[in-house]
Amino acid sequence: MSSLFRKLGWRIRRRDKEQELREELEFHLSEEAEEREAAGMPTNEAQNAARRELGNLALVQENTRAAWGWTIIEQLGQDLRYAFRTVAANRLFTVLAVMSLALGIGANTAIYSFMDAILLRSLPVSDPESLVVLNWHVKSGHISVMHSMSGTTWDDGQTGETSGIFPYPAFELFRKNDSIFSSVFAHFQFWKARRLNVIVKGQAGIQSGWSVSGDYFRGLGVAPAAGRLILPDDDRPGAPAVAVASYTFSQRHFANAGSAIGQTILIDNLPFTLVGVAPPEFFGVDPAGSPDLYYAMHANELLSAGKQFGFRPQAYLAPNYYWTQIMARLRPGVTIAQAQAQLAPAFRQWVATTATTSRERANLPELIVKEGAGGLSSLRRQYSKPLYVLLALVGLILALACANVANLLLARAAARRKEIALRLSIGASRARVVRQLLTESVLLASMGGALGIILAIWGIRFLTLLLAGGRANFTLRAELNWHVLGIAAALSLVTGVLFGLVPAVQATSVDVMPALKDAAVAARSRRFFRAASLSHVLVAGQIAISMLMLFAAGLFVRTLRNLESIDVGFNRQNVLLFQLDARQAGHKDPELVSFYAGLRNQFRAIPGVREASLSEDSLITAGTGFPLSVSGEAPNPKNLILRVGPTFFRTMQIPILSGRDIEPGDRSGSPAVAVVNEAFVKANLDGRNPIGQHLILSKSGIPGDVGRDMAVVGVCRNSTYGNLTGEARPVAYIPYDQGFPEPDQMVYALRTSGDPLRYVNTVREVVRQADPRVPVADVRTQVAEIEQTVSQEITFAKLCSGFAMLALVIACVGLYGTVSYSVARRTSEIGIRMALGAQRGMVVRMILREVLALAAVGLAIGAGAALATSRFVESFLYGIRHNDPGAILSAMAILLAAALLAGYVPGRRASRIDPIRAVRHE
Repeated sequence: MSSLFRKLGWRIRRRDKEQELREELEFHLSEEAEEREAAGMPTNEAQNAARRELGNLALVQENTRAAWGWTIIEQLGQDLRYAFRTVAANRLFTVLAVMSLALGIGANTAIYSFMDAILLRSLPVSDPESLVVLNWHVKSGHISVMHSMSGTTWDDGQTGETSGIFPYPAFELFRKNDSIFSSVFAHFQFWKARRLNVIVKGQAGIQSGWSVSGDYFRGLGVAPAAGRLILPDDDRPGAPAVAVASYTFSQRHFANAGSAIGQTILIDNLPFTLVGVAPPEFFGVDPAGSPDLYYAMHANELLSAGKQFGFRPQAYLAPNYYWTQIMARLRPGVTIAQAQAQLAPAFRQWVATTATTSRERANLPELIVKEGAGGLSSLRRQYSKPLYVLLALVGLILALACANVANLLLARAAARRKEIALRLSIGASRARVVRQLLTESVLLASMGGALGIILAIWGIRFLTLLLAGGRANFTLRAELNWHVLGIAAALSLVTGVLFGLVPAVQATSVDVMPALKDAAVAARSRRFFRAASLSHVLVAGQIAISMLMLFAAGLFVRTLRNLESIDVGFNRQNVLLFQLDARQAGHKDPELVSFYAGLRNQFRAIPGVREASLSEDSLITAGTGFPLSVSGEAPNPKNLILRVGPTFFRTMQIPILSGRDIEPGDRSGSPAVAVVNEAFVKANLDGRNPIGQHLILSKSGIPGDVGRDMAVVGVCRNSTYGNLTGEARPVAYIPYDQGFPEPDQMVYALRTSGDPLRYVNTVREVVRQADPRVPVADVRTQVAEIEQTVSQEITFAKLCSGFAMLALVIACVGLYGTVSYSVARRTSEIGIRMALGAQRGMVVRMILREVLALAAVGLAIGAGAALATSRFVESFLYGIRHNDPGAILSAMAILLAAALLAGYVPGRRASRIDPIRAVRHE
């Protein structure tokens, strides 16, 4: 009610001020007129002279109102009302402009939301700015002092080989620096510890898990949602086995966080007690992985007990085994530079003590202390470059949309010349008219931004599905938070000003008197393609940008075609893959082998399953290396093995070139055998007949330490092994059940007579009946696995193609609009030409020549830009060079055809002008 009274009072005061202004002006005019009458001037002439002396009455009133202070707000309201009326009156123009901007702003907002999630967002912990991540790097070559590792290294292109894994003694070294760090904590990235067989209330499933140090949660400053978190006392040998559940895990299995506390679950068939639940927003320190469970580092000893390749207690003391990832929290007032200066020499001195040879001492790792607010960088390394490329593409889309709307505004401003001239002639300042036109531009951009946010919501979902590539464990989640919405709002405002300012300034640069007399006469001297025409510059720019995007799309589409045509060496169709790990569920040797063999026989008996086999990994993800040599020779480090089951080659339809497949009789107790591929023969046998040759699989690489002596019984065709796009690698396929190394998890392959996914429920039921403790994991088809391997290239090809088509449409609309408007303004000229004898074909050719001239300029600029920038996407290409002439010629041909089509339609319409009507119009 009080606001209503204030508004009413403001209107009354405004009305009084207006009345006072009118009375003051009337008094001034009457005084001036009376003075002139007293001097002998007639009354009418005296009044006219007084008005001339005062000047433009409306302008005087406008300037006086400006001094009152509230005029700016009032004028803004007037501008908005007028802008809404103008937008409503030009519906087609509004729809074209808003849709163009919505597509550009929506695409940019969607891509930026992913960049915010990956590159900008901090960990959901207290004071993330004081967190640091510890890494190391070697300046050149490979780190020799690292004898074994559990984790990853990468080449960052600047500092050489880099990683975030350290030996446990280095972790203890950093913990002693309490003057620098208030807390130092770590987690273990051993891959087997991240895939856990978890049984909750009798239901088995594969869950992700992280082993963390005792100070992990305290160092991050995370409070539990229920119960307590891992404590230092939990991370010691002999401590009770406890775990902390993620909030999602507790909701999924226990309905709420409180009910999970005190529950006993089985992890790899060992009992663990849930002592706490992490808060809902907490996902760990790596945005790439959101673990379901957290447990203490020293629990790895329990989980690895009795396993052939598990974690060993001596790993805590090994100075050359790199496995822990370390983060820390700086003490107040300590900077990263100070931490680097103090810790780097101490780490260098310690790591030098772990080197035993001159070769190892020549290339020691150097410590790097990095900002840790965003957590670990694995997700940023994987997606940052693709996202920057996508952001550049959608930025070009927005630039095209802005150019298109600017062209539309230029055309509409020319049609409003008389209106603008009239407004200027009655006293409106140029700045006032520019502000009004800018208000219309910003209103259009705001409408486009609002619609763009709606499109961005859909775009985020679409991109998430596209980037996930069918992976159920995809952890990247973008969202429209206030930060992203703020960027969208700022983008709308900036684009509104950008595409509206120049047309507004040009529209107000009008010669008032000629424009009021005849707009057509004022514009007659303008030629169709004057070199300095802003509209033509914008269209040329649109063609150049479209050329750049079409070229990129051509590169990615041809890359995709090359990837799809790769000969993987086996038949990828109608194959169902899934993984079982009976050892995690408690099965032991030698019963484990018979369990896997019995399941294979049951799978083969399923109606519709033509053949079934198993291997330790699929051919696409394989990568097992043990010291393997031909008898009497040194091990070849390039040799690889894959443990497989009977009829593996028949199931995968890998041709046997000589000898035989691995058969059911090749089992424990029978002579050890192997099948090798062509690459193995070429790399190891030097023209000798491979059949009958003996291979030695060593446990340690030390001469005499024989784990397995096998006779080669067959040679198969080369097939993909762990790398879809690399060269064929030397591989020996050996039966999984003939001794060292003993089997752990196995991947089953079922070749079916129809859609493989129809058999998933049957497979699950067979496994459940055999042992309900063994979950069926990673179910996928062979085709889906291959597509997932090249999902990034597939995503890029699809997105670039879509963006390129959108850019082509926007450019064609801009070109068509510009040509149509120019032809319409040249109606009289074309009519006179035809009256003087010009033929219709000549008129069409004249229009097309001018369109081709404009397209040629755009194509020349675009081709140069494409060749100069294409090297930035070279790492995403396969089987094609970044400057491929076929891709650039295809892009030019498509754009040239589109430009001709966009110019032909208005040119044909111009050729049908009636000369008599055109001259009469003139």
